[in-house]
Amino acid sequence: MRSILRGHRRMLAVVLPLATLSEGVELLMPIVLGLIIDQGIMAGDLRLTVLGALGLILMRIVGALLWVFTFLQTQKACMFERHRLRVGLTGAVLDPRSRRIERPAGEVLSIATSDADKASDLLDMLTWVVPSLIAILAAAVYLAAADLWLGLTMLLGIAVMVVVIRVITPTLSARYDDQQSQAAEAAATATDLVHGLRVLQGLGVQSRARATYRRRSRIALQAALVNARYSGISSGLTTLVTGSMLAAVVVLAALRTLDGALTLGVLIAVVGVARYVMGMMQGLAGAPVWWAGMSTSARRVRDLYTDLGRAVDDPELGLDVLTTQRDDRGEGRGAAQGRRGAAGGLHLPQLSVADGEIVALACADAADAEAVIDAVSGQVDGGARVGEQPITPADRLTLRSELLVEPHVVDLFDGTLRAQLATRAPAGIAQGEDDAWADQALHAAGADDLLRILPEGYDTRILDRGANLSGGQRQRIALARAVAADAPVLVLHDPTTAVDAVTEQNIAEALAAARRRTDRATLLVTRAPALLQAADRVVFVQAGEIRGEGVHADLMENEEYWEVVRR
Repeated sequence: MRSILRGHRRMLAVVLPLATLSEGVELLMPIVLGLIIDQGIMAGDLRLTVLGALGLILMRIVGALLWVFTFLQTQKACMFERHRLRVGLTGAVLDPRSRRIERPAGEVLSIATSDADKASDLLDMLTWVVPSLIAILAAAVYLAAADLWLGLTMLLGIAVMVVVIRVITPTLSARYDDQQSQAAEAAATATDLVHGLRVLQGLGVQSRARATYRRRSRIALQAALVNARYSGISSGLTTLVTGSMLAAVVVLAALRTLDGALTLGVLIAVVGVARYVMGMMQGLAGAPVWWAGMSTSARRVRDLYTDLGRAVDDPELGLDVLTTQRDDRGEGRGAAQGRRGAAGGLHLPQLSVADGEIVALACADAADAEAVIDAVSGQVDGGARVGEQPITPADRLTLRSELLVEPHVVDLFDGTLRAQLATRAPAGIAQGEDDAWADQALHAAGADDLLRILPEGYDTRILDRGANLSGGQRQRIALARAVAADAPVLVLHDPTTAVDAVTEQNIAEALAAARRRTDRATLLVTRAPALLQAADRVVFVQAGEIRGEGVHADLMENEEYWEVVRR
């Protein structure tokens, strides 16, 4: 929250005084009306009465203009802050230099959207709570000036309200925290179910999956109902205190008027001020509920940043940085293209892939394959490097133009087939007048048939995570996307596990033809025979040690290698 306030100091310095002035104008109107009644109407002064009426109209216009201006500025700041938090969190999650987290994707999504939005409401709340409090204190001073007992009654009611708010706010915060946590778990469950829908259908366990989500959803609903119950009790208590206090003020003012201590104009002014204060107090009665939600959401956003090893004010996550980063596109792409071909190959402690070479790494243990992928992607500092530049968690972002690691589990995004392939393709190629670059990428991935299958060709919409495609189609599009990137160093992890043997053979031949160039290095982490056969060299790893190296046909004489790669 301190970060939110620091970022909008200038806005608050302007809006808070103007908002206070706007509330002051609203408070003055019943007071001025009372003076007009006493000095104009009761005294028979038509001129003063008319001028007073015109003054009230002018005050109303000024108050409305001030409110409109402060409202627009506040909403603009809120929208900006929501955008900043959303983009910053997204950037932190996607930044390869951030720490890996074990939170479910649904929970991260919930924090980056719902919680980020709610935390930003602090600006909206602050710009009416502070002016309202000042106006209420000013009203108490006016009532005390009109009659000491009226002022004391108002101050007593305010004191009771503060005590009630102080007592209930911690409970509301705890309840809201539980509600948001349960909602995030339900969202995480839903995300996992949607992601694994085809697998669940294949296993025939849809009913169990539905029951799991229904149970999570009901727990989240119960937490929301408990929170709503406590919020209702809070609003009821504060409304009771406010109503009792203002009723006492009005009754006391009426009695003092009947005694002759107050004039009719002052009575009307007191009633108007009491009515104004009633509205303010009722609004403030919801402040504990809103504060509980905002503070809890702000804490959840902060905790996610902390888990990622980042901070909300991290300069690298600022909008000015994130919006100008080309990610090797646009202006930045030109420099990246200028370096293409000078990568210097890929090097690991026990393995090197030279420029112009396609090397296959066959691991008997999947853990060894994962360790290699973690090292070359910079998840860990495993001693890997591109040319002379080390691949570390801190440096891997600078290698994006030189190195592309395509994991086994890939995601497709909502958009056309052309947009999927252009995600990583060089900007100049992807924005060309024809789709020749896309044709070449699909051919290298053995996916030429997709243009005949998909009804609108490159303009066919692909749903999020490729929900309208088969597993093999998704995998081939992801492979085509990697080929279209044309990275100097390309690492593929099991890119053909979801296709049949014939398609795999076609992919192996086309992929090798596309990547076998003097300025390209390719590492295939796989046990697929067709890919191993197409590689220039195969490295066989067992128990973390190299147990054989050579072409696939020669290594097949090794019984252990044969057992690993046979189908």
